[in-house]
Amino acid sequence: VHQPTKQGSEPVLSSDNASWESHISIYGTTMYDPERKQFRRWYLTSPGKNEERYDVRGKTIPGNVTLLGYAESTDGTTWEKPDLGQVEINGDSHNSVIDIGRLNCEGASIIHDPLDPDPDKRYKAFYWEHGGEGTLSKEPGGRVLFGSGDGDGMWVSHSPDGIVWTDYDINPAIGLGSDSDQTVIWDPNLMKYCAYGRFGAGGRKTARSVSADFVSWSEPQLVFECDENDEIDTQFYALPLDLYEGLFIGVPWMYRQGVDGTIDTQLAVSRDGIRWERVGTRETFLPVGELGSWDDGLCRVGKQFITRDDDIMLFYGAVLGPHGGPKIKPTKNVAGGIGLALLRRDGWASLRAHDEQGSLLTRPLTVDGDTMHLNVDAGQGQATVTICDLDGRAIDGFGTSKPVAGDQLDAAVTWPEAALAKLNGERVRVMIRMRSADLFSFWFE
Repeated sequence: VHQPTKQGSEPVLSSDNASWESHISIYGTTMYDPERKQFRRWYLTSPGKNEERYDVRGKTIPGNVTLLGYAESTDGTTWEKPDLGQVEINGDSHNSVIDIGRLNCEGASIIHDPLDPDPDKRYKAFYWEHGGEGTLSKEPGGRVLFGSGDGDGMWVSHSPDGIVWTDYDINPAIGLGSDSDQTVIWDPNLMKYCAYGRFGAGGRKTARSVSADFVSWSEPQLVFECDENDEIDTQFYALPLDLYEGLFIGVPWMYRQGVDGTIDTQLAVSRDGIRWERVGTRETFLPVGELGSWDDGLCRVGKQFITRDDDIMLFYGAVLGPHGGPKIKPTKNVAGGIGLALLRRDGWASLRAHDEQGSLLTRPLTVDGDTMHLNVDAGQGQATVTICDLDGRAIDGFGTSKPVAGDQLDAAVTWPEAALAKLNGERVRVMIRMRSADLFSFWFE
């Protein structure tokens, strides 16, 4: 498992509007819009603390109401929060809060659906809406939270531009809650939308529901939870995910509830979005920062991975201090923020060969191009490729390729005696031999 590199020592998006934005959370969505040529970020924010009172949309509610903030950027590092004028907070509507849902929108997963024939539905949102009219509950000590109310559950909305939203009239689409972030993606194999979250999972676990129209959703099914190989008293806080080169890649948030109260990120992978495998030996993918840094308590990679040139851009949410738990007193600074980490393209994990040569032989696959490419770091070694028949024997002319050396994200493989175009459409197996190298991916083109 390879770790991304955090960019800078401070968040790229943080709270800077005290009158309506007491903190910023990774709950939400980041995407790059090629038509606008800009990054877009929908994020969770609240105007104040739970013991405070605010007038929001004409209702007096606790300051910890969860609202949907919005920001834009041309480079992913410098962000602007446009004055949308949609939501009035304490008599002032000069903010970048989006008017969506009813009152308490949490963990909005937003997708761009440019092929929808209805231009008013080319952006879609899926989120937990909860705490209906007058449903406040008091905890010991006077802490006030939103209780449950009629119409609570997973809501859906649509928009022509991601700014002005209309709620579908069937809400809630799923009458269950999800007290965390959720993810919706379009699965091109199923030709359906797939939603992931806590709804129906039974606690800090992940369930999946599917829909052909974004309105009618299937009964949620549990697909992801901790097992006996996880550290004791560890829970999955959420499973943000995305489709990357045809694979479902998840970035589960590991909540060490009974250890130190911190949350960091691991990796999981699936070929169908249902059966998941943990990557490697469950190493940490994105760790918390050094003690005292802004991200020393929680480090949670968000959904939707953005590939730009040679890098994968991963936005992550963090706070100072642990989440807390039954054995841990929470000390986090809830202002938090959103940071940026970069990973080399295809750089999630590699197969590594040390000084002694190692090899791999693939299962049967079809050559679907004229050239073969490697993403490999062979700066101190080399890699060669042999194309084999289905029994693992070298095909004439494709015994041992010219060696590939150096750290290359896209190295073309060639053979002295033949061109790969000869095998286009054939079923083969591929033998890759390496020493002192890391293989990240290979493909035909």
